[in-house]
Amino acid sequence: MSRYLIVTSRDLYEYAGSAHVLELAGSLKNRGHEVTLYLIENGVLAARKGGQLAARLSDLSRAGVTVLAEDVSAKARGIEQVAEGVRLSNMDELADLIVDGCDKVIWY
Repeated sequence: MSRYLIVTSRDLYEYAGSAHVLELAGSLKNRGHEVTLYLIENGVLAARKGGQLAARLSDLSRAGVTVLAEDVSAKARGIEQVAEGVRLSNMDELADLIVDGCDKVIWY
């Protein structure tokens, strides 16, 4: 079992292939890996409570994927509430995950 960190800084609504990021997170978890999906910059737009992808992120969280949204990015985009199962995080936690908290980093 490996520990994966998937970081997405792109708006998941904007790119046609962005659904692959969510599928990858779920697929890795289903294979028994520890997975953290970290949303930063425009990636946090998917975490808006009530948004189209919010339910998908909540499903991933219920499946055991840790879903984090960077707090400064969320605040800069006017996001006050995030989807169920999404936790606000910060750059310190992202740095810790990159350095010590995972085996593989995928930055989308």
